[in-house]
Amino acid sequence: MSMPPADLSYLRERVRELATLVHETWESSCRDPQDADDPRPTGDALLQLIDMLDHLQSDAHVPGISPAELNTLSEYGLQLLSELAGTASRLDHPTLAAEIEHLSFPYALWIARHGGEIRRLESVVNALAHFANQSSSPETMASLYCQCCELIDATSPAAEEGSAGNPRNPWRLLLLNRAIVATRSLNAEFMEPAFNAIVELLPNDAERFFAEGMEQMAVIDYPEHVRTVVRRYYLAHAVPRRLH
Repeated sequence: MSMPPADLSYLRERVRELATLVHETWESSCRDPQDADDPRPTGDALLQLIDMLDHLQSDAHVPGISPAELNTLSEYGLQLLSELAGTASRLDHPTLAAEIEHLSFPYALWIARHGGEIRRLESVVNALAHFANQSSSPETMASLYCQCCELIDATSPAAEEGSAGNPRNPWRLLLLNRAIVATRSLNAEFMEPAFNAIVELLPNDAERFFAEGMEQMAVIDYPEHVRTVVRRYYLAHAVPRRLH
């Protein structure tokens, strides 16, 4: 499986293609042409946003965009992708909706690589989970792990709020998914910082995570060096303590 590139030309092409499919589906659904759910404005706004980002990136004569402006554009783009995916979902095309949502991942990576802050994580985490489940290649997992780190570094502190008490909090899921991807990469140098982040940032999840990790070691034929790391964290953070 090849990961989609964090490239504006790629995003432009895919947005145009998928927005056209959503519009064609909407037109054939016998809806009123004046219906406010017409997906064309959303698709057009996405393409205009990508063109704006491309212009700011490539034109040396344009003053640099401020961090606040980039953050606003980042959030706006993820919102538009979510709206377009929502329209496809309401038209009973879940596969098309998922393809649109998957673009959130390369879009967020582009923002992260250009100094932006990511505030809307839900669709990005959903896309990450999809890509992680599409391959068992350690090389692909290693690449995906590095991309997860880029996204975590670019995530707004506001996204971390409420992570402890909400099992579906996207920030929490991003940290857990990164640790799973690190394990599947078979790289102990990736596993240890990912596991440490769970211990430090998600202490309430550590026991269950490492216990489930040990269960996976029994089911899947992981190399011994991977088993050793998982076992060490399990013994330190998941084995019940007994009073003597």
